[in-house]
Amino acid sequence: MSMSPVLPRPGPLRSPVGLSHVVILMLGVAITADVFSLVVGFNLHAAWSDVLAPGYDGSSGDSYERVETLYGLSGGMQGLSLLVCAVLFISWFHRVRGNAQTFAPDAHSKSSGWAVWGWLVPVVSLWYPRRIALDIWAASGPEPHLGLAKPPSRALINAWWTLWLATLFYGNLASRRYEGAVDGADVQRAVAELMVSDVINIAAAVLAILVVRRLTSMQQEKARAWMRLYGDQPAGTPDSALPRP
Repeated sequence: MSMSPVLPRPGPLRSPVGLSHVVILMLGVAITADVFSLVVGFNLHAAWSDVLAPGYDGSSGDSYERVETLYGLSGGMQGLSLLVCAVLFISWFHRVRGNAQTFAPDAHSKSSGWAVWGWLVPVVSLWYPRRIALDIWAASGPEPHLGLAKPPSRALINAWWTLWLATLFYGNLASRRYEGAVDGADVQRAVAELMVSDVINIAAAVLAILVVRRLTSMQQEKARAWMRLYGDQPAGTPDSALPRP
């Protein structure tokens, strides 16, 4: 005799849609800052090529100083946009983790608090957010009970996390080399490495946008399925119910 699966009881759901729009917008700003840094870095690299060329007479000194000033400004823009992105992304991440707890209460290897602290605690921040993201990803799948569902492909999560780690390690290394450069040749090499870091940053931000869009869409679809199954969402705060189509 077969038994019907025991469905998790519906709990309050909070819409991640509004936050997702703000996060995506801010990630777009971060990409713009990276592109600006990439362009200015290219100009700075070219300026150093002129300075290091045989027979340089110093005639382009003012131009070089302006580019160097712009490069410092671009670094500040990147840092500020990254900070704002981090705050907004973690807020969105914590919200979708809460919804995933309602969808599949027994499917999470880390408590909901780690959806925030996992990004902030040294060392564990290198793998906890990915683990939590995978649990959210699986819990937000289409089946009403996670134990009977085949989890969605992890490829997007893994690609995003790989590039995120690359931005942390390679970007930090390139920044240290730039700060420790002792001559023009060293500066030029460090700028080239920072330009590579900018490209990685842009790719990681694009994948982050895809993750936010896809996971938000998955939770919307699952919430609609729950509305059909249970009739309506439980009452809660004004934005507790995910929007209907």
